[in-house]
Amino acid sequence: MNGKYVLLSKAGLAVSFWIDEQDQVQLAERLIEVDFKATGTQLKKDGWKCIGPGMKYAWLLEDEERS
Repeated sequence: MNGKYVLLSKAGLAVSFWIDEQDQVQLAERLIEVDFKATGTQLKKDGWKCIGPGMKYAWLLEDEERS
């Protein structure tokens, strides 16, 4: 898995990240109070891949200490 990814929650939290050469998660940014649809649409236009909560990286939405 490589590239730029974003997790969006309908509660208004967004976390953008990428996976480095060692398959380690590198947090880019954490945002709160974002518009789910508008943010997802813009990030896709900018080359980010949106992936949903409940997947392998969903912990990024919940665990600020690990970021």
